[in-house]
Amino acid sequence: MFGIYIHIPFCRTACHYCDFHFSTNTQTMGEMEAALVKELELRIQAEQPDFSALQSIYFGGGTPSLFELSGLRGLLTRLLPDAPNCREVTLEANPEDVTEERLHAWLEMGINRLSIGLQSFDQKQLDWMNRQHSAEDATQAVQLAADAGFQHISADLIYGLPSRTVPFREEINRFVALPVDHLSAYILTVEDRTVLGNRVERGIQPIPEDGDVSAEYQILCQAMSAEGFEHYEVSNWAKPGGRAVHNQHYWSGLPYWGIGPGAHGFDGASRYANVANNPKYIKALTAATSALGLPREIETLSPTDRYNESLMTGLRTAKGIELIDFAKQFGLRPDVAEPEVWGRFLNQGLIAEIGAGRYRIPESRWVMADAIAAELFVA
Repeated sequence: MFGIYIHIPFCRTACHYCDFHFSTNTQTMGEMEAALVKELELRIQAEQPDFSALQSIYFGGGTPSLFELSGLRGLLTRLLPDAPNCREVTLEANPEDVTEERLHAWLEMGINRLSIGLQSFDQKQLDWMNRQHSAEDATQAVQLAADAGFQHISADLIYGLPSRTVPFREEINRFVALPVDHLSAYILTVEDRTVLGNRVERGIQPIPEDGDVSAEYQILCQAMSAEGFEHYEVSNWAKPGGRAVHNQHYWSGLPYWGIGPGAHGFDGASRYANVANNPKYIKALTAATSALGLPREIETLSPTDRYNESLMTGLRTAKGIELIDFAKQFGLRPDVAEPEVWGRFLNQGLIAEIGAGRYRIPESRWVMADAIAAELFVA
């Protein structure tokens, strides 16, 4: 099984917190469309994949909902006819791009899941983030998508934001009132080379204390559980049948292709990253005659790298990790590799056994998941 991630590297404006690759110069969309199709064709020629194993396609960005319909349709026309088992085709969308015309076009071309970037229902925070939609726009976009026939709608929220004017519980109430079956909620992170990062570095932007952020996460966990959402990964909740298919490839160590500038991929043994520069990407693909000409860097993962990544991603899920699986796959298991740390975490309730030989981080401690996993890494 594998998935395909396609990066659409265009945005109308820059969100102040975002460090993903994008450009606000949309004049090269036509050239980008041709380059994306060509990369896909070169990969297919080189690897001859069995598309019956393709489970998911994910258009991320950037702002995929800003991309020309012809560009999205061209990519899906090349993929879907040969992929009878592709269960999920997701498009990330900003509320201001969601119209009845686009919704019906997306459905017609095979997109069956939307991930809508709500981020917040607090207008002051939306303005602070430089988002281009209002809370009312977000609500309307989700309702339009449901009315158009989308049965799977996910939304993004950000918590840990400064200067809150709408109580967080009220934001959650507004979210669960929408016809959605999935939530991805992310803590605000301060990244270099962003407006937010610059403000924090200059000391003009305070950020919430860790305790306040943790409290919001606990409120979110309790509220979503009460509303019938399963908390199946640190940052993701779903109603029955609403789990994201594509994300399972990342969390389970399954292969996935990365298409487009700035896209990352994994083949089971190595990881690669395409050049995160639109002009360089277009120029390289224009000249390329085989997959050898693709503008990317490849990193071969050592057994230690794969062990640590499996530990990290596994402990971020409700399923957790099974010790015997680690022993079979890596010849090593975390309770043996780091017995003192493992024992301490068990005693402190940071890791709990949920079945014979299967362990997870309790939900109340999930906000610490990455730090817990890092202490169990092997060198």
